[in-house]
Amino acid sequence: MVAWSYAVVVPAAVSALVAPSGLVASRAGVKRFAASPSALEAVGDGDEAGRGGMRRGQRVVNAAKAVKALPGRIVADKKPRRVAILVEPTPFTHVSGYANRYKEQLKYLREFGDEVCVATPDDKPEAPAEYEGFEVTTVDGFRFPLYAHLCLTGDVKGQAKRMVERFKPDVIHASSPGFFALAAVSYARALDIPLVLSYHTHLPVYAEKYAGWLPFSRFSAWAAIKMAHSFADLTLVTSPQIMAEFKEQKIKRVGVWRKGVDVDTFSPAFRDDATRRVLSPAHGADKTILLYVGRISVEKRLEDVAEVLRRRPDTVFAVVGGGPHESELRKHFAEFGDRVHFVGVLRGDDLSRAYASADLFTMPSDSETLGFVVIEAMASGLPIVAANAGGIPSIVDDNKNGLLIPPGDVKAFADGVDRLLGDDALRGRLTARGRKDTENWSWRAATKHLRNVHYTAAIRRHAAKKRALKNGDLLSKVMGPQIARALRMRFKKLFAAVFAWINLAGAATRPSNNRALGA
Repeated sequence: MVAWSYAVVVPAAVSALVAPSGLVASRAGVKRFAASPSALEAVGDGDEAGRGGMRRGQRVVNAAKAVKALPGRIVADKKPRRVAILVEPTPFTHVSGYANRYKEQLKYLREFGDEVCVATPDDKPEAPAEYEGFEVTTVDGFRFPLYAHLCLTGDVKGQAKRMVERFKPDVIHASSPGFFALAAVSYARALDIPLVLSYHTHLPVYAEKYAGWLPFSRFSAWAAIKMAHSFADLTLVTSPQIMAEFKEQKIKRVGVWRKGVDVDTFSPAFRDDATRRVLSPAHGADKTILLYVGRISVEKRLEDVAEVLRRRPDTVFAVVGGGPHESELRKHFAEFGDRVHFVGVLRGDDLSRAYASADLFTMPSDSETLGFVVIEAMASGLPIVAANAGGIPSIVDDNKNGLLIPPGDVKAFADGVDRLLGDDALRGRLTARGRKDTENWSWRAATKHLRNVHYTAAIRRHAAKKRALKNGDLLSKVMGPQIARALRMRFKKLFAAVFAWINLAGAATRPSNNRALGA
């Protein structure tokens, strides 16, 4: 699938795409552009990322002199920005968890007075020429053979590149992983523009699911991620849990792009009986409606819900969405007849009513980098039973606003649903807390933090890197400023140890004061 292809193709493609010289293609060269001023290494979210924030007083070491410093804490920069967004698949016609994120981002960047241009691949006639007043450049793409629902691009015709050259942005923000991200890396390098890569699909999990028969599939996926993101001035992930995985993989300069939800669009107020009949045409309000919203694919583990249906004949399962695994899933649920209903894709008010009109939301997937549908369900007043994996624990606080289940444990998942459906008080407590939590997650605040803090960090890091390369000595130019700094520190320690040894040796052989006085 696309994840496997990316994991296999990207390491070689990145080297070819972003390495115009032997220096960059070498290991030292890759590290040179991966190097970061220490003050910008961990741009976190404060309340979400914990230790991800900047340490006060950390210094940016320049290649010529190890004394040049930036402020230890990134100060929010509120001035208008020019932002180029390169995103695949398109958030405008493709149904995906992150589509709302990008749409809300554009909405509030406009409110904050920023200028934005967007490039995205699309082959549908309804592809927009503008969104929220911003120009949208539709890039020629291709349907990936193993996943025809995705329109991807490598920008072979240079449409996005020409857009960026004409627009002259302050920062490029590109989605990752994907072929378009590689193009964004090359454009940022060639045009000397700060680059932010935001990570939305957990490639190692996909690689294991779709290419697990290949040796080193997970290793190859991480190698691809590390290679691509080493060229970013800042990497954004969507949850502290994914950030921790990136840190474990030694990926630097990682921050958390805060979550958000529109609590007016997703609300318990939209509940109605007519929509319940849409979700379960054969049973309507007679049975408890379990709901799933999202892409229908293997990694979502929707088969895990079958055990719930076997154990609870008073339940029905409504699946809202579409995807490549739908035909297989229909076969899997055939034993339940009309108790399982594939609703199809819903948008707008229809989707809001679908959430609010169900009785419980199920999310058995262990591949979510965040899980926007869980947030939307929570805002709609549904109790949540979800896998304790990926970014979901950053949303669901077990036994406080939902229940978390070990991923892949079918029995435990059914037990969790049983427990919620059998305890009205527990269900009421979790849904009330869930709705209250979502009221604190605003897209406006998330976008404000993105532009004022994250974009500022990327721009400053890029400027610091340029100063280091411009003013640096031969060691810095060859090895990179970060490696040069580390070598200097080691040499200083070595020289200090040598001088200390010389002093000790001299003291041992020097005549004592008593001898010198003839005592």
